[in-house]
Amino acid sequence: MKKNVFLSIIVPIYNVEKYIGSLVNSLVKQTNKNFEVIFIDDGSTDESMQILKEMMAGSEQEFSFKLLQQVNQGLSSARNIGILNATGEYIFFLDSDDEIEINFVETILTSCYKYSQPDTLIFDYSSIDEFGNALYSNYGHGSIYRQKDLCTSEQILTALSKGDLPITAWSFVTKRSVIEKHDLLFSVGKKFEDNNFTPKVFYFSKNIVVISLRLYRYRQRPGSITSNHPEKFLSDAIFVTYDLLDFYDQYKIRELGALVGSRVMEILSSFPDSKKLYNELNPIRKKVFKDYISIEKRHTKRIKMYVFSSYVGYKLCNRPVRFCCKVFQKIYFIVKLRKKTERTE
Repeated sequence: MKKNVFLSIIVPIYNVEKYIGSLVNSLVKQTNKNFEVIFIDDGSTDESMQILKEMMAGSEQEFSFKLLQQVNQGLSSARNIGILNATGEYIFFLDSDDEIEINFVETILTSCYKYSQPDTLIFDYSSIDEFGNALYSNYGHGSIYRQKDLCTSEQILTALSKGDLPITAWSFVTKRSVIEKHDLLFSVGKKFEDNNFTPKVFYFSKNIVVISLRLYRYRQRPGSITSNHPEKFLSDAIFVTYDLLDFYDQYKIRELGALVGSRVMEILSSFPDSKKLYNELNPIRKKVFKDYISIEKRHTKRIKMYVFSSYVGYKLCNRPVRFCCKVFQKIYFIVKLRKKTERTE
């Protein structure tokens, strides 16, 4: 009798011959083998697939795997193919230049039993360089990992809007039924595709387990999409932001509005001198302003949301020295102190 697969691990592959070996080793060494791996070759032109086939043929893996191929269509398309071919109860997206800890599957499975099959599980991560050496990282390691074991979607969306956890698709494991029930797929042909996918998964997950362990090993390497922000990505950034705004308009909850606001502010900060981008995103900033301010309590973030109300403020605040933001921050505290003094007189 065929055993039910607990976890489907979806791995798109494109020109990662330097790293595919480390990824495969992290899979083969898993302490629990109740998973399948779906490898999708996204039209690689190097030796990635040859290395993969040789390693899989030469290892005594105790898990099932599939090798699928497509003409190069990008990460989103490859992930979508993986979703359509998955048979596991849960789904996990693993980037082919990254790794997972050897107790990844076992930890996820144990947490699922402990919390009676939650919709989604999130976990912390560590950063490594292209050689596998540990790197310092401060993004997404928020207090949410230390405060709670079980959260609502609203709590996770709030943490996401504050940058307390990554918005990346590899930052969670979710039930296949959550994705299939709501017809969730990645936007094909777009960069920043995680920005409008991950929040939807979290929104439709009514119970989310938080695992404090760093189970994922994210590799920072030269030439990766997230290590630079070329101008050609502007249209994709605008697309995924408006898609997320449409999702907010459909469900109208404050936490989604705050998240849209945080995405707008992050994108504007990443592209410091683009009038086109500002003109496209400023209407969204205005629309979700109240939701963002109601949740974001850090003064520097709140001030920046005010400063970005004009294109001049956007340009000045994005100068390398951040001079403008510092000035506005001082003014804010002076006004606040003066009001406090007036109330005590």
